[in-house]
Amino acid sequence: MSEGLSSARYDSNLELFRILNFEIFSFPVPFRRVFRHSSASRQQAENFIVRATVNQQITGWGESCPREYVTGETIATCRQFLKDNLESLYGIENIDSLRSWIDNHEQLIDKNPSAFCAIELALLDAFGKEHSVPIETLLGIDQLRETTNYSAVLGDSPYLVYWLLAQRYRVRGFRNVKIKLSGNLNSDRRKLQMKQTKRLHKRTIRLDANNLWNSVDDCMKYLQLLPNAYWAIEEPLQPKDFTGLTNLAERIEANIILDESVTRTNDLTHYDGDKWVVNLRVSKLGGIHRAIQVAQVAKTRGLNTIVGAHVGETSILTRAGIVLIQYLKNSQLATEGAFGTHLLTEDLATKPLQFARDGQLRLSQTSCLGQPGLGLKVRPDLLKPD
Repeated sequence: MSEGLSSARYDSNLELFRILNFEIFSFPVPFRRVFRHSSASRQQAENFIVRATVNQQITGWGESCPREYVTGETIATCRQFLKDNLESLYGIENIDSLRSWIDNHEQLIDKNPSAFCAIELALLDAFGKEHSVPIETLLGIDQLRETTNYSAVLGDSPYLVYWLLAQRYRVRGFRNVKIKLSGNLNSDRRKLQMKQTKRLHKRTIRLDANNLWNSVDDCMKYLQLLPNAYWAIEEPLQPKDFTGLTNLAERIEANIILDESVTRTNDLTHYDGDKWVVNLRVSKLGGIHRAIQVAQVAKTRGLNTIVGAHVGETSILTRAGIVLIQYLKNSQLATEGAFGTHLLTEDLATKPLQFARDGQLRLSQTSCLGQPGLGLKVRPDLLKPD
């Protein structure tokens, strides 16, 4: 555990909270470079930001990244979710009643996971600040002193840009790389044949197809024409094509990473064994509590995990991902995110929570982990009222 933090569990019944207000913001900050993959192209952040005020004007901050091609959500649907459920949300009084709300509204959150994610994070941040404890203490999670290695991510960029980024990641010493496929065979082959890529061990490279193919046969034909230089491929077929994914798993050597195909615990009933890897993204799963539930079920079914992220996340969601990393005791096969101002021109946190030059984030040296709530100082002046 980190210095100065106790492993004692928090007694959530010590005090009740009174929610005074929820406010909604957006943060359309530009990226330093355009990020492309087969499902989307982005030039700026598209995040749903919530501020919750409880008791003595204690404010908590939450964030999510609604993606229509992932959960069917948009900023507008997230805004409507909060509006429609304000009355019952005002009834949340402590961490136990928050858990009860989640359990009692499971199907509602299934349809609106990103909307609820931002709300949950804002409440957890506020509750932690009110009691002067990090959110790990609220959740009964021990803090670690380990180092997390974040993955380099290479999008579908023009070749020169791709080459420069690959070179930069290699020189800086990144240990894992995620390569976005484009569907252009010549381009994708070239990516895997580059010197920068060939110098990496196969076990450090994974591909992300972003639901590129409609059939197992089309997918197989394409993959057979690529160099065998990767250990896993993420979302090769259409989301939640459970039958197709199972058939594909029987025909390819690589592991299959499930992202859009797992947005709730029930989706895991279709998979067993370590051939499968679940991408745990807090935003798409409906917050930290539900992400932990998915991680628990995945473990019982023998599935491996990755702690994932959406492109354009700020330090708020990066901090939420670190909670999940600590719950998993840093056992995930790979970790995504923590780009901060490496990608964003500005971050919401005064001190951005992001990986170092070598892709590492040293938890023992991350000061916000010892602070109440999320431990971040957010800059409201950068936000746009929504």
